[in-house]
Amino acid sequence: MRDERSLEVPRICVKLDQKKHMVRRLLWNDGIQAVKLSAEFSDFRPFKDELQKSLHYNSSYVRMRNTNSLIRWFFPSHSLDNLLTKVWMFYRKEEILKELMRYQYLTTEPAVAEFVIHYLLPMHPGEVVTSDYLKDFLLKKYNVVRPDPLNSLRGACGDMGFLYSENKKLVICQIPPPRTSLLILTHYLLAPVPRTVTMKEVLSNPYWRYLGIREAENVREVFREADANGLIAKYIVADQLEQLTMRYSFDEFVQRRIQL
Repeated sequence: MRDERSLEVPRICVKLDQKKHMVRRLLWNDGIQAVKLSAEFSDFRPFKDELQKSLHYNSSYVRMRNTNSLIRWFFPSHSLDNLLTKVWMFYRKEEILKELMRYQYLTTEPAVAEFVIHYLLPMHPGEVVTSDYLKDFLLKKYNVVRPDPLNSLRGACGDMGFLYSENKKLVICQIPPPRTSLLILTHYLLAPVPRTVTMKEVLSNPYWRYLGIREAENVREVFREADANGLIAKYIVADQLEQLTMRYSFDEFVQRRIQL
């Protein structure tokens, strides 16, 4: 005869593991300050220590926990030789920083990324997002809707600029075209040294969607404009061929503070 107690353990473990991986509150403003702070250091360990001390929470445990979250989201390599620190050091433009933080966060939070890509980006700017719309996603994802993940998902999408609140309603934002950020990320991800990149490579990678770009044609518009302004070597569309060739390496691109 089976021991019925043994059947309870897996169910409990699944619930605990599921709760652990639910959406948690995004510390967006702390993240912005963390990236700016990182540019003042040459070594990662002293930066992390200073970040933990600088956070505005009374509890040392909360400061440590939030520091670890910020590191996981925005410094996943545990190094200052990272995308966000480099871009802030050279550009010092908060809008570009926020666009790239949006990308970096979504690469570490696949549940939020799934909601953004499949639930928000297909909607048009100005459309209203109901609480039931968010609940439907969480229910399909976790088989349960809890207040904290619901509020965290709503808050994260607002902080990143996908949603805004108007008359107690959530509304889809019109995101300004992240032209420079798209070029920075294309260099960073696909051409850290000058090379030719096919549009298939670009469009099959979700990074442009993480930036908030809705349509592939908008990506092409940025590359056409970059080509016209000499920021890339060339952008070619001919028969079945569609590709762009980079003029600069990623490091050269950001060090020159190139903007579109």
